[in-house]
Amino acid sequence: MYTSIWLGIGLLAYFAGVAIAWQQFQSKIEEWEEYSNFPIIWTVKLAIAVGYFLKSLIWFYDLILDDEVTKQKTSSEH
Repeated sequence: MYTSIWLGIGLLAYFAGVAIAWQQFQSKIEEWEEYSNFPIIWTVKLAIAVGYFLKSLIWFYDLILDDEVTKQKTSSEH
């Protein structure tokens, strides 16, 4: 019983992070909107949107990686 509650909370937090990351990428995707009447540009925009969607699915990995890079920078400064 308790495991399902924590699993639900974890999934809710994960999907909230996905939604937040996807919102942050929307401005980068909309940059291509001006040229979307060309088929090649439309395809590129679609590929970029899929790439950003996949990147938003692994948002937690970006947080971990950024934290490690920050720790390495601060340790090399000292």
